[in-house]
Amino acid sequence: MARVRLLLASLVASAAGTAWAEVVPWLYDVDVVVASQGDAERRRAAGAALTQVLGRVTGLRELSFGAKVDGAIRESERYYVRYGYATRHVQPEDGGNMVSETRLNIHFERGTLLELLRETGLPVWSADRPSVLVWVVLERGALSLEARGAGSSQEGAFSRGARGARPSQERAREVVSSTPVGMAEEVFSTMHREARRRGVMLTFPLMDLEDRNLAATDLWGRFWTAIMVASRRYSRDLMLLGRIAADPRGGFTSRWEIMSPSGEKELAVRFDHRGVSAAGAAGQAVHRLADAMARRFAVRGGDLDTIALTVRGAQTVRGYAAVLAHLQSREYINRVEVSAVDPEALHLKLHSQSTRDQLVELLVMGGYLSVSRTASPTPSLAAPRLELTWMGAR
Repeated sequence: MARVRLLLASLVASAAGTAWAEVVPWLYDVDVVVASQGDAERRRAAGAALTQVLGRVTGLRELSFGAKVDGAIRESERYYVRYGYATRHVQPEDGGNMVSETRLNIHFERGTLLELLRETGLPVWSADRPSVLVWVVLERGALSLEARGAGSSQEGAFSRGARGARPSQERAREVVSSTPVGMAEEVFSTMHREARRRGVMLTFPLMDLEDRNLAATDLWGRFWTAIMVASRRYSRDLMLLGRIAADPRGGFTSRWEIMSPSGEKELAVRFDHRGVSAAGAAGQAVHRLADAMARRFAVRGGDLDTIALTVRGAQTVRGYAAVLAHLQSREYINRVEVSAVDPEALHLKLHSQSTRDQLVELLVMGGYLSVSRTASPTPSLAAPRLELTWMGAR
């Protein structure tokens, strides 16, 4: 309870324009490579696509394949409402000549999928998900050789991010931007591919003149004041800060940290990862990010509970309809019932498998609903009935 109160207090005190989550528009859309457009190949690819979308919506990196899930994958036609094919020319990873590639694009039906998850007891992670700003620094070349010659430890190589680093160190470090080249492009592409696989939205910095006020050494040394100032323009909910270095023993070593641009540390996570390539290490970081987000925000199939909610601020028939449409579209709410309507408020019963604390946190994500600015959030949380204010569709 204390964790949610602190989070709500920070949201109440924050500016009205704070993003705090966006709806992932492509959560139920998957495309997979196919060898042909025949029925057998479509069924195979549709099963693979269903496996991927189930991973997105549950937040699980590895699904538990029980009888119901296995049956659903075999009969994947029951879960999608449209499909189509697209052919494009792509560059092979080995750098050879361009080849033609056909992909099957499938849109899965949200309601049918959620019914499957509830029947199987699998978690449900809403399409409301924090957006993530990614700062990644690559270190290679002269600095890696210099560190090896100096006999530095792995930790020493990571901790040399002080201001005033020698120009050769600065040149050896590169920030991955939204328009990368070379090795940075491989890191960028891999992170976006794995983020789409997990249903996470990433933003990379422009690295224009404004961003260049933040030096690579600021990122490498985790100078949070400078990093947070540079991050404000992007209005993202979370930051993923990473640094990747060539390991003298071969491969790449990386270190990552998840933080809120506002300094809120509820989801602060640190982890290290080794990979045979910089892109491989970065791809694993995306999975660790998605795992951390899903642990916090996915509803994990508890007992179905009924929670009373009063929503103020809508005040018109159209406003009340917007509130109901919004709540009925949230994956973590099984059913919405109207208890009463008066000129000042809409009184509802929400049926959800989330805990009461988690439901409050999920409801205020996205900025559609908020805790009243005129009162402390603590009494609202302590009362039998939740009270929130409708801020309107964005």
